[in-house]
Amino acid sequence: MKKVLLVLMIALIASTTLFAQAAAESVDTFPNKPVTALIGWSAGGGADIVFRAIAEVFPKYANGQPLVIQNQGAAAGVPAITEFMKAEPTGYNVLHWNVAHVIKTHMTKTAFTATEFAPVLQVVASYNYLVVNANAKWNTLAEFLADAKAKPESISIGNAGTGGGNHMAALLFEQATGTSYIHVPFSGGGPAITGLMSGQCDAVMANAPEGIANVQAGQLKVLGVFSDKALDSIPAKTGVAQGVDLVLEQWRGVVVPKGTPPAIVAKLESIFKQCIEDPAYIKKMQELGSIPTYKNSADYGKLVAFDDARYEKIVKDGGFGDKYTK
Repeated sequence: MKKVLLVLMIALIASTTLFAQAAAESVDTFPNKPVTALIGWSAGGGADIVFRAIAEVFPKYANGQPLVIQNQGAAAGVPAITEFMKAEPTGYNVLHWNVAHVIKTHMTKTAFTATEFAPVLQVVASYNYLVVNANAKWNTLAEFLADAKAKPESISIGNAGTGGGNHMAALLFEQATGTSYIHVPFSGGGPAITGLMSGQCDAVMANAPEGIANVQAGQLKVLGVFSDKALDSIPAKTGVAQGVDLVLEQWRGVVVPKGTPPAIVAKLESIFKQCIEDPAYIKKMQELGSIPTYKNSADYGKLVAFDDARYEKIVKDGGFGDKYTK
């Protein structure tokens, strides 16, 4: 009996060792085929541009394997993300994840939650800024806020659409400063800037590159950018430097199906990190007015959870969408 048990123990140890070696080898050789990145937005949009910039350098850090971009832009990406829930947790399927998707989970009922997937890393950030016409009477955020507090709802702020990231940013600005505005929705960031220049609103809560060319041309001016540090791409003081303790970050990142082996998640994080540190990617993001931003898997997960909670509150408080109103 003792000999039988000894043989079984030796066999178990051997099989465990072989399994561990096989797992290590699979991680070392990962990826050994193309990785597919699903983007729930149409080709040519911000998400598509960011991920195609990553795809250009991806093979350099991924054993020569390509990152295949798959766009499915219908219905704010909801059908695509719902389908992604069925993806095998092998690391060969990744998903673009951003603030707009988080907000969407609270605006309407979806099959997924904001924390449905395993975070890999954050790849880029862009920050909201408040822009007005060059001839507007306000030259600082303090002057703008003084008027807003003196006459509540006398100033109108345009946004890229009700329930979108810029609209939510304007509402967070409103809450943080104890002010109230008339919120004017447009059909996108570009139309909002056009509306500002034609007098349809007094200001716009924008996100790069919206209106930056107009600022450079002297047609518009930025009163404040809501970042945690000064930005070379946006000529304005931060809100924090002007007494408004508010960061409005529109981030993009990579997630994978839950159940993906931690070692594979770590390998993907390493590959994507090298991609976003590549000079070609950095140059492309600078052209967009965005900032290559790395947060590791754990920190990115915390960021997603933080924004999930704050956007849930703002959607509920404002009665937006139909998820909490029906």
